[in-house]
Amino acid sequence: MGLTFIAFPALAASAEGMQGWFGLFCFFMWISGIDSAFSYIEGFVTNIVDGFKWNRTAAAALVCTLGILISALFTTNFGWVLFDLVDHYISSYIIIGVGLMQCISVGWLFEKETTAAQSQGHNDSIKWLGIIYWSGTVLMCFYANFGFKDAKYIGIIVIFVTTVIALAVSYKKSKLKFRSWYHEIVFCGVDKVSMSITSLSNDDGSRSGWMYLFEAYFGICIKFINPIALLWLLCENLEADLAAPYANQHEMMQVFSSCIVFITVALIFGPMFVCDYPEMFEHNVDNEFNADNEFALQLRGVTKTQVQQMKDQKAAVKQAMKKKKQDGTTEGVELLPQDGSKS
Repeated sequence: MGLTFIAFPALAASAEGMQGWFGLFCFFMWISGIDSAFSYIEGFVTNIVDGFKWNRTAAAALVCTLGILISALFTTNFGWVLFDLVDHYISSYIIIGVGLMQCISVGWLFEKETTAAQSQGHNDSIKWLGIIYWSGTVLMCFYANFGFKDAKYIGIIVIFVTTVIALAVSYKKSKLKFRSWYHEIVFCGVDKVSMSITSLSNDDGSRSGWMYLFEAYFGICIKFINPIALLWLLCENLEADLAAPYANQHEMMQVFSSCIVFITVALIFGPMFVCDYPEMFEHNVDNEFNADNEFALQLRGVTKTQVQQMKDQKAAVKQAMKKKKQDGTTEGVELLPQDGSKS
């Protein structure tokens, strides 16, 4: 903000021939702001329409009117100070917090239950990996910034050591072969997402060498590196704001501008307790994540032919059950398994 609204205008006012370039810069900033506003409003309006079945025009009118009223505060005589403070709290807490929650959701919660249910080894391996990793990460991020600020590097070292210990204990508890443990436990969740991306490159379903590198990079960053960095920044920003008020502004201005943090938290977590039905998709979501399941089965010695047979059986079951429902019957569906015996 300082670069855009202070440094650039000062340069344009003092340097010869810069006024035209600065005007062009402001025009593009204005275009960028309108483009961003469209995406913000459309996302919010769509949620209102889907959740409450409102008319889209009425929902858009309400959202835009509220947006105008809230934004009008930034045009007052204390608007610049308020704008700076709100930007600080959004950047320091909301953006970092949302990024941290996304990493936790994809890397530590997505597919956790289905993987843990496969065996006792899977369950113990995932459990101890999470306990040891998050214990070391949370404690060191907090104490390195609040306890021993002059020796923060100790916190980084301890986090690295506890992460290595978490991986070692997880591998021992899993009782799996290394490659199976690597893909099913270490990259549980993130492997499924990364493979759903890389599998789009080869129509025949084959695996290329670059895929392993990308999936390892994606998984390590999302599951291990990013949570540490984001949680560290969150604690660092909190310590700085508690030690001294940001920009040396009055306490009431800090309270007023930080309200946006609590409003956003309510907007994020509130719908988690309100929504009472699953989201319906027009496409088969499971098909997008099959690459990870097939690869895991092949690591256990299951051939591609057997994997295809399993997929065909699953499709046959769904089709037969659908037909049964249409016919109004509820009897079970009989399949012919791989060994030829009747099930």
